[in-house]
Amino acid sequence: MKKVELKVTLQQQVLDTQGEALNRAVHELGHDEISNIRVGKILNFDIDETGADNIDRIVKSLSERLFTNTVIETYEYTIMDEVSE
Repeated sequence: MKKVELKVTLQQQVLDTQGEALNRAVHELGHDEISNIRVGKILNFDIDETGADNIDRIVKSLSERLFTNTVIETYEYTIMDEVSE
């Protein structure tokens, strides 16, 4: 069994209204050194599969059919070490 960390973010050309709101709030708090905040989500899950090709196929299928809106979002994932039971 492996752990997967899936990061989902808006595509660069899509306006990130949450990120813009955070940018304004950060600047109002006096931190002008911070810019270009983008908000996303991270999904962590266990997968009962060990073959890298099978993991890739399953994660891509779920990411493109369920976890992301591929019209406006992009994703990347990392396969972590074995999960100890």
